[in-house]
Amino acid sequence: MNRLIFELSGPNFDLSEAEVKSVFEGSNFQFSSPVSLKGIFSVKTSVDPEKIGKNLGLTHRILSEGMITSEKNITERDINIDIPPGSAAVRTRRIAGIEGDSIKIKRSLGDMISSSNTINLDNPDHEILVLISDNCALGRVVYETDKTDLKSREVKKRPYFSPVSLEPKYARTMINLSRVDKGGQIHDPFCGTGGILIEGSILNYQMSGGDIDEEMVKGCRKNLDKFSCEAHIELGDVSETIPDDIEAVVTDPPYGRASTTSGEDKKEIYERLFKTCAVKLKKGGYLSTIFPEKKYYELGKDFLEPVERYKVMVHGSLDRHFCVFRK
Repeated sequence: MNRLIFELSGPNFDLSEAEVKSVFEGSNFQFSSPVSLKGIFSVKTSVDPEKIGKNLGLTHRILSEGMITSEKNITERDINIDIPPGSAAVRTRRIAGIEGDSIKIKRSLGDMISSSNTINLDNPDHEILVLISDNCALGRVVYETDKTDLKSREVKKRPYFSPVSLEPKYARTMINLSRVDKGGQIHDPFCGTGGILIEGSILNYQMSGGDIDEEMVKGCRKNLDKFSCEAHIELGDVSETIPDDIEAVVTDPPYGRASTTSGEDKKEIYERLFKTCAVKLKKGGYLSTIFPEKKYYELGKDFLEPVERYKVMVHGSLDRHFCVFRK
């Protein structure tokens, strides 16, 4: 089996790691020997890295033929590294400001590699990356997230947008946390401008949505058309639009000061979401959602089985708690 190393997007490394694990679980991909370091997650698996990487929102790169070792082992050349034929270059990245002697690491690895591969720093056939964290992780870069593609669907680039809409990378992460296999059904009952529906459609899920605001529904349809995405959308309350026996509900309900709740208390809206999911989700199905405070995650325990929660600070007056529940 091949050891893959995932370079995670920070600063919320726990959420990024959870996304990778959820993709493995939802797609029934097998893995063993997991290793977690700050900003790094590594497993042994036989799965093609691209099959995993193209789904992820919070992973920078995937390294193949990887290893976890110490900086000392690298600089003293006490490792074995095998690179396919062709030119190569060694790069280093320090995770979250962790100290490390990048120059010495590159020099030592470069000397080892040069005995079998030509060194080409400008346009190499193979890029060997060393991630410096609590320990070191190194391998050959085999996948890099297309950030330009994600940014092309940012809120401000949609024909209809709201300032509280979720970034594409986080919408994708929420979908992955729902652990639905490809082609499965996902519903967003607070679809807003359609960020979750767009990412889900691109990932080849069967998407549907609803919203109580007629203007939002119209705007959401414009955004779906803009990116050639498909989803069935209904005008209605969260208690009305969720289909029976749905595999997952993935949604970003109203919570910030710029969000509209039509004068209704947030707790009442969230309770209705939980109650409806408790009825409409199929057995074993997931609710992946966001709340502004931990207390709403606690509220959900009265209706569904809690799975995980991750806190992400947006700014001084707003946190997002990424929450997952299972029926």
